[in-house]
Amino acid sequence: MFRKKPTIIVLLILFSQVLLFAQNKQQLKDYFNDADYFYESQDYREALFNYLKIHEKDSTSANINYCIGMCYIYIPGEETKAIPYFEKAASRISTKYKKSTFEERSAPLYLLFYLGTAYRIDNQLGKALEAFNKFRNNPYTERNYNVDMVDIEISSCERAKLIQDNPINVRFTNLGPVINNAQSNRNPVLNKDETILIYLSGLKFYDAIFMSRKVNGVWQEPVNISSDVGSDGDCEPTCLSADGKELYMVKKSKKNSAIYVSYWKDSIWGVMQPLNKNINSGHNETHASISYDGKTLYFSSDRKGGFGNLDIYKSEKQANGDWGPAVNLGENINTEFDETTPFICEDGKTLYYSSKGHLNMGGYDIFVSHLMANNKWEKSNNVGYPISTTGDNLFFNPLRNGEIGYCALVRPDGFGKEDIYRIENLTLEARNNHSMLDNQRILRIVVKDKKTNEVLGVLFFDQKADTLAIHQTSDKIDIRIDQ
Repeated sequence: MFRKKPTIIVLLILFSQVLLFAQNKQQLKDYFNDADYFYESQDYREALFNYLKIHEKDSTSANINYCIGMCYIYIPGEETKAIPYFEKAASRISTKYKKSTFEERSAPLYLLFYLGTAYRIDNQLGKALEAFNKFRNNPYTERNYNVDMVDIEISSCERAKLIQDNPINVRFTNLGPVINNAQSNRNPVLNKDETILIYLSGLKFYDAIFMSRKVNGVWQEPVNISSDVGSDGDCEPTCLSADGKELYMVKKSKKNSAIYVSYWKDSIWGVMQPLNKNINSGHNETHASISYDGKTLYFSSDRKGGFGNLDIYKSEKQANGDWGPAVNLGENINTEFDETTPFICEDGKTLYYSSKGHLNMGGYDIFVSHLMANNKWEKSNNVGYPISTTGDNLFFNPLRNGEIGYCALVRPDGFGKEDIYRIENLTLEARNNHSMLDNQRILRIVVKDKKTNEVLGVLFFDQKADTLAIHQTSDKIDIRIDQ
């Protein structure tokens, strides 16, 4: 009888361990289900929190590493943190991947596309091309995915190398600790003489709109004007009129986003009012910029009838003071991809904006175009590196017709996340058609394997400069120029 006690004790220990294991597994499943819910709701930070909880207990799952990487890739300013997780997940890829399943241990093939994207944002262009080409050349990819998007990314990486070899001469100046802090500070809008700055800054529970004035060349302590304009953390500034008395904002809701305006009166900003139905269509209006004379409004919208998703439009002020019908700026501005954050310069003829189309380096780049004598916009030019980079470049607010600009950047000399910078000495080569990016100057020749469709090399010929640049992606052939 006494000999049975050790057996019972062992069984109790084993039972308690099994029970503990089951409880831990259920807890991890709960974290996974919560993470999946937040991810589908596009609340990537909350999703990331739950995925990381699982990762603390099990860092070997390719699926969890992939999911963590996907959260980072969708969090502005933190995209490159996805790289080590994607790299680990890439060791176990399966074409039979089952989404939203806790038991799944592998990662999907299209992880390679996002790994390439993360490398591209981090300016690791060689590794980006390797990941994109590995994904592009997989037979499963050809049958199941839109390979055009992969080809676009490959072309962007190839182009980025050329653009970075011809940088423009600029100087970045951080606005300092009065304006910038450890949180995200972005969407800087200014009046004509740079004495009023309004921007968006992240607080603990919401994004607030702040205003600062420059006195004797020094920015003063900013004031939170969110309650004055009627923002509940759902608005962001897009433009300040030349005289500093009209503040244009975008208000976001679950259904769409719309453009509003607030007026400076009696030393206070009034509660914002929506613009009329010619501007706010019921779709997403994402940005507005008013001309220096106050007669024309440039804005971006994904309304029907455009060239792609987000297009840039303009509206003229009518005799009654209200805004007239929206007019699409045409194919030299808008593409099948997204165009947004237009800013019209002081001359009324120079437009800066962000685009995922045209000849870019990946993601959004900053482009410039000029209104010609026939009242049409010329072909747009990339302003060049380092204003445009391999990451997303949005919201470049130009002053002095582009000689000065303000934007939010993540840089080594910053205070935390995005900081607001003043950019000086912007080279205006793009205006004079001397840029390598002019659509009419570059001839692009792609060399591919006829059987596998693998890109073996790319040649870029600058017709006006009479130069040839070569980018070889494979050691299967030797691309060279014989003099």
